[in-house]
Amino acid sequence: MSMQMALRRSARPHTWVRGSWRLVQWLTLAVLAAWMLHLYWPSTATDDAASPPAPVSPLVHWKDAGHDWLLVVDQATHELVVYDANDGRPLQRVGTVSGAGPIDSIFGEGNWLIATSQQHPLVQVLSLPGLQPVTLAAR
Repeated sequence: MSMQMALRRSARPHTWVRGSWRLVQWLTLAVLAAWMLHLYWPSTATDDAASPPAPVSPLVHWKDAGHDWLLVVDQATHELVVYDANDGRPLQRVGTVSGAGPIDSIFGEGNWLIATSQQHPLVQVLSLPGLQPVTLAAR
């Protein structure tokens, strides 16, 4: 009789195998959950006081009491073209001929237009609505 019991026990799967399989399933689920939290949790490395980077584009819409302009960068000539936003007619071209230098991308902030170029290492600041280059005082 002890031989039959020994055969029954050896034919039955071990309980530690079943338990370890459940452990593997739970560990897989935990790793997956941790990975998803890592992807969706906001990064703590960013400073709360820091503002997001300003979007730089070849187009800025600028409007005040007397003007409604679309400022567009002409990539072929590296010039800034000013269009009337109401009817689309070109008003002015600003670039190296007018003393502003080459322009590849622009960003508008209030009455200032910030222009950058890959050919010119310095950032250019133009005043609006005059579109004259502004020299910033060193501190």
